Amino acid sequence: MRAIFESVLMPVIKDVFNILITLIGELIINALSGVFLTIWVILLKLVDFMEDIFTIFSGMTQLKINGHISNQGILQYLFGQRGVRDAYLAIMAIAIILCLMTTFIAVLRSMADSPFENKKPISAVLQTTFKCVLTFAVLNIACVFAIQMFTQVMLQVNYYLNANNDNFSLGDILFYMMAKDKGKGDVTDFASGAKYANVDNVMKKFDYVHFPWIICLVATVFILGILLASIIGFVQRLMMIIILYIISPLFVAYMPLDEGKSFNMWKDTFVAYLVSALSPIVTMKLFIMILPYMMDENLTIPGVSNMMYVRLIFIIAGAFAIFSSRNLFVKIINPTLGGQLDGNSGIGSMIGATVYGKAMKGISYLTK
Repeated sequence: MRAIFESVLMPVIKDVFNILITLIGELIINALSGVFLTIWVILLKLVDFMEDIFTIFSGMTQLKINGHISNQGILQYLFGQRGVRDAYLAIMAIAIILCLMTTFIAVLRSMADSPFENKKPISAVLQTTFKCVLTFAVLNIACVFAIQMFTQVMLQVNYYLNANNDNFSLGDILFYMMAKDKGKGDVTDFASGAKYANVDNVMKKFDYVHFPWIICLVATVFILGILLASIIGFVQRLMMIIILYIISPLFVAYMPLDEGKSFNMWKDTFVAYLVSALSPIVTMKLFIMILPYMMDENLTIPGVSNMMYVRLIFIIAGAFAIFSSRNLFVKIINPTLGGQLDGNSGIGSMIGATVYGKAMKGISYLTK
């Protein structure tokens, strides 16, 4: 009986057991794959949503106001709000009073120094004050003009770089790159139009059970994180530009004492924050422009059997390049300020330290 069991029944039981395990495993994989596909589609939709938010806060999208498309970006729209103008006028009134005080202090210093070296005579102080008054007169116009100019530049950059990229999004590219090898027939129509959003259609056209789920989900989450970080950087940029605009008269008011050094620092910082938007915009558009070439099926590398991993590395590295290029143009224009922004020195600490230092110097002049 033992010999019969081992030679006849045991192989049959093993075969039946293997069939059952395989069947149960396939059922579990199919069930989990459906869940994974739903999660992945949701993440891809979030990627496309984040991409749209990226274009809005970067200033590349023209806003619709009262149902009509305007020629304004988000920055121009915020600058046109009454609250921003009222805050600027209030700071301007305070700055004019401060300008009178700093002029009076500078005249007293000149009078006190007249018996000695008299490095800055009263005529030079009054000349600087006149320059301060002229700066007050043109400051608002100059700021608005600079913002409008940079907004139009960004809109034109978006128009020319996006001329051939309207049909597909970053979510389309991610889906098509990772899923096309598992397609059942011709699936090139899934490369654009967010057709991945139809889960039932994806199940029919692709062998979704054998998608590289870990790679798909991890790569998509990474792209989401990069886009979110870039969006937060753009929102911070918007706030910093508005803050710099509102407090700009305070730096002008100190010109009689430091001959415009504080104002020059403000001007460099203001221009740097305007220019800082160009780098990630250009990088993002070029990245989306180049991605289809990386997905070309005719592109192969000797010795590499699976190009999907090469393309995946390119996507992750390119997305990280978008985030890391945020201060590229600033470094070209002002390397010192670019290094400070990279070091997370923060505009708040820069402005706060400057205002505090100048205030303490003014107090020391009064108490001498």
